[in-house]
Amino acid sequence: MPVPVSRRLFLRGAGCALALPFLESMSPAAAPAPPGPKRLVAIGTPFGFDPAAFVPTATGTDYALPPHLEIIKEFRKDFTVVSGLSHPNTGGGGHKAEAVMLTGAPYPDYSYNLKNTISLDQQFAGHFRGQTRYDSLVLTTYHGSLSVTGNGVAIPALDRPSQIFARLFLAGTPQQAAEELRQIGEGRSTLDFVSEQAKRLGKRVGPADRARLDEYYESVRDVEKQLQMSGEWVNRPKPKAPGAPPQDVTTPGQQAKKLQLMFDMIHLALVTDSTRAVTIKTFGDHHDLSHHGKEPKKLAECRQVEVDLMKSLAVLLGKLKGSTEGAGGTLLDATMVLVTSNLRDGNTHWTHDLPVLLAGGGFKHGRHLAFNKAYVEGLAAEADPKAKPAEKKPPMMGVNQAPLCNLYTSMLQRAGVPVEKFGSATGTLTGLEPA
Repeated sequence: MPVPVSRRLFLRGAGCALALPFLESMSPAAAPAPPGPKRLVAIGTPFGFDPAAFVPTATGTDYALPPHLEIIKEFRKDFTVVSGLSHPNTGGGGHKAEAVMLTGAPYPDYSYNLKNTISLDQQFAGHFRGQTRYDSLVLTTYHGSLSVTGNGVAIPALDRPSQIFARLFLAGTPQQAAEELRQIGEGRSTLDFVSEQAKRLGKRVGPADRARLDEYYESVRDVEKQLQMSGEWVNRPKPKAPGAPPQDVTTPGQQAKKLQLMFDMIHLALVTDSTRAVTIKTFGDHHDLSHHGKEPKKLAECRQVEVDLMKSLAVLLGKLKGSTEGAGGTLLDATMVLVTSNLRDGNTHWTHDLPVLLAGGGFKHGRHLAFNKAYVEGLAAEADPKAKPAEKKPPMMGVNQAPLCNLYTSMLQRAGVPVEKFGSATGTLTGLEPA
């Protein structure tokens, strides 16, 4: 390896000095580019996937791709399929489990007494607060939201691509900026007043109530930080728009087209570093089809909806992988893309053996991690054309499933978020290793 040469080096001899010309060796060694920031995209579909089309019937790295994964085969080494995960204590099955898809909070009876907890994306976003214009983007293609605050409150979601485009690229008037700053200032002064009232109250209550007030103070301080950081971003210029705003899709039955537009907005948000945490709740218009009862026509139509989602996912992964940053890495290397559901599939309503796919984010991929071997064996038996009817057995519910929050814990730790466990986790996810 050539030795770097000082730019001040002279050739000296016989009472004279001759300055050397500029040489390549005089250039300082290029410092390695720092790693890019970590990102998170969580895609949740409320009716799961047909297991026979989504879950491989073999484990490890040499599994055959089922039909849905065949659609994203060019990214085989960029994603991991995980089966046999669940959220403990979420009842025997039901759509209300959507509320805890990204939190893992106990919800055994689907009553109205749910005490939800912070969602994966908000835990992630809180660690990087203030580093981007928006801490997170919460999106949906029909209604509802996957994102939950630390106080257990669902965050309203944006549902129009044009709305997202405007937030990313369109600057408001000076008057609008001044009004936004005024509202931020009013919010902070209100919090100052409420905080002072709470402190005086704390002197008159017992230890248990004082502990609750301490939690309240922490929430107030958190909101104050968010307001301060929001104010700092008001007058900063937004990125230049890459083109005209998208046309919103309002025609019924066009959810695939709408999803693709939303995925395009997600890519723009990440590539401009406008946010690093995105959730999208999607594909909720096929409830009746998801209850197909294995009737061939309805099952085929339901599968086609899932195919449309996987095709849109392939486009998103391609855009992330085609966007370079850092030391020769790609945006996909820095972005954890999670696809999951609150149900195994809509036909059964089971909240165990949830479909899970994780792409990118700096993990060692290209494998199927199975935590319920009986489930995989049952799928293999059902798919075996040589098996006799008596030998075919339905996929079985396993008793040794891993919590889905183990995966969430691994994802947060990989991003540098200091958590020991998240939600119902018992640790990190066995077998999921950093690249």
